[in-house]
Amino acid sequence: MAFNRLATFAPNDVTVVLTQQSSGISHILSGFSEDSIVSIERNAETYSLYTGADNTNTRIFNANTSAQITVSLQQTSSSNDVLSQLYINDAASRDSTGLFSISVVDNSGRSSYFAEEAYIAVVPNSQFANSMQTRDWVIHAVRLDTYIGGNSILSAEDQGTLEQLGTVINPRWTNA
Repeated sequence: MAFNRLATFAPNDVTVVLTQQSSGISHILSGFSEDSIVSIERNAETYSLYTGADNTNTRIFNANTSAQITVSLQQTSSSNDVLSQLYINDAASRDSTGLFSISVVDNSGRSSYFAEEAYIAVVPNSQFANSMQTRDWVIHAVRLDTYIGGNSILSAEDQGTLEQLGTVINPRWTNA
């Protein structure tokens, strides 16, 4: 039997953290746009389907777990300065010292994303107007670890199913 419980999502509990080993910095992004915080899009399907002329099928595994992460910031956010300097330093060095790790976590739920190696791929377009404008930073994340979870307390049924699948459940999300 399906069990529905009221879920809570708090946009201000989504954190995006950049950490760069070569410079020793760790920065929590802030000043997100009103309508969008972060968008995460995988670059490739995990499996693709091959169908032969005789309608025989094979799925082909693709080990590529890279993703494109777009962070939307207000034009006034000081995180624009940090991202600009990371980009400038990376372009000047043209080696791996410009890479950083990125973590995106919904602290009001169970979704989390992490890549040890990432870099700024696209510098945002800039527009100045008589209203707040946004800066959409595109970050390429290599080998992104992804867990997409919900935001409500788990039913006993869902908890049992997840445990059978090998999930370790934080007690915060159980009725216990």
